[in-house]
Amino acid sequence: MPDTLVSVKRVSSSAGRPKGKKHYLVLFRWEDVEDFTKDTDGITVTALTFKEGKTPIGVYATSKTIKAWDTLTGDTDAKGYLHHVGFESPGDTKEMASMRNQLVNEDLGAIVINCNGEDAKLAGSPCTPLVFSSDEGQDDTEACKNVIELASEMPSSPLARIPLSLIPQTDDDDINTYLGLTAGAAEESEGGV
Repeated sequence: MPDTLVSVKRVSSSAGRPKGKKHYLVLFRWEDVEDFTKDTDGITVTALTFKEGKTPIGVYATSKTIKAWDTLTGDTDAKGYLHHVGFESPGDTKEMASMRNQLVNEDLGAIVINCNGEDAKLAGSPCTPLVFSSDEGQDDTEACKNVIELASEMPSSPLARIPLSLIPQTDDDDINTYLGLTAGAAEESEGGV
């Protein structure tokens, strides 16, 4: 971490206004990641690449239910941040049940992209991954949906920020187009994966 402190100025008069989220979260297993690095600030992601043949997935969620946040925890001289990602996905498809079953015991990372596409947050890291902390289905006269929360179990730095250009493409072209993901295409054109 840098030794020099930097002032934090007011961004705008409406900086606290809620931000809409893209309808898809990007989820992945850390074991599928080839390279993950951050800048010296410990927040800005500078590389996120996947092993050959591995990709993240996109998971549809109701936009206003998508949340990504961190919480301070720990004793004196051992404080850090737990990462959380929560969302509701409408319906109860076989594909959603399969995804939940495949990822329930995996070490995960999650990326949440704001509607403007300029601000994306990455929760979890290789050594402090997200895990399923809550997964509740509902199929009754009020709603049909899955409510999922992922959380890290050990404290680390605050949620990372990742430029849209570094987010690898998912396994679905339509989702990639919607999210504006081009990282995979750029690697292919350079003779990479």
